[in-house]
Amino acid sequence: MGFLGMLMQVIRVGVILSATMAAAAIAFPIALPECPDICGKVKIPYPYGTTEGCYLNDTAIFGYYFINCTTNTNGQPQPMIGNLNVTSISMEGEIDIQIYNSIDCYEESGRSLPKKTPTLNLPSFTVSATKNKFVAVGCDTYAYLNGYLNDQPFTIGCLSYCQNISNVVNGTCSGIGCCEIQIPEGLKNVDFTAYSFNGNHTKVWDFNPCSFAFIVQEDKFNFSSGYLTSLRNNLTLPMVLDWTIGNETCKVAQNKANYICGANTTCSDLNNGSGYRCKCKDGYEGNPYLEQGCQDINECDAKELNNCTRHQSCVNELGSYHCSCIKGYHSDGEGNDYNILVIVYSSYTHCHMD
Repeated sequence: MGFLGMLMQVIRVGVILSATMAAAAIAFPIALPECPDICGKVKIPYPYGTTEGCYLNDTAIFGYYFINCTTNTNGQPQPMIGNLNVTSISMEGEIDIQIYNSIDCYEESGRSLPKKTPTLNLPSFTVSATKNKFVAVGCDTYAYLNGYLNDQPFTIGCLSYCQNISNVVNGTCSGIGCCEIQIPEGLKNVDFTAYSFNGNHTKVWDFNPCSFAFIVQEDKFNFSSGYLTSLRNNLTLPMVLDWTIGNETCKVAQNKANYICGANTTCSDLNNGSGYRCKCKDGYEGNPYLEQGCQDINECDAKELNNCTRHQSCVNELGSYHCSCIKGYHSDGEGNDYNILVIVYSSYTHCHMD
């Protein structure tokens, strides 16, 4: 085997070993030093935290970042915000929670059972308009969603009606057994309630004794006629909240000492103008809310992270990488007398044998 063949074998082995090491690499820290970064199965990234000194607690910054790591009925750790179970916290500005279902049920006689009216009074969070929808289920049902939009009271609602279960179509939520409406961007401090249109469900009680209303994560709800009865057993449903840092824009916050975005980050404003978010620059990954949370990605650790060809070697740089022709090859436009590495910034530039 010639020198070039051996060199290519070495490169192939190096790529395989690099990919293996990259897969086994330790993840970048997401919490402050010596702070818990998980509660049960949920990761807790800063600015959130479960103990004093581990979450953002600057009185000059509007927001709520404490996560109560408590114990559920099964004896397992359960993160909570207020009285709501948290199932995921994203550094992209989302928190997945379980929200209560508004249930309005009746006995066959028409007597009303205790009604549930959920509220979400967390002013530093908004209901995700892109991930959720407001849904009412029932054949004698209407529901209202109340909240604040642009600091003004706001109400929307929908009506669902049917006289026979045979008219109800699974997978369709167009007003026959189920209705749904989109949620406006920036809605906060919400409450919602389900009602009976005719008073007590007596005309449809045999197949639908209850009205239901809830905010639900859009991709986790597909209507079924069975929900006309079974939803009374679903006390909570999944929904997504949006979160930001404070209530100021990037331009204002960046001129203050308590600006939280760390090194190698960018800052972005929300469309509704309330608060800002931090993001690692391209070529970096980690927690952008930590001072040195965004660390360089070594694109040369694994072949799928770079586009260098078989006649090129990968050279990592801070925030990026470049490809170089291996010894014995030269890039387009270069002479044949090269015997050193030639920098090639794109794999689409070919390397030719000297």
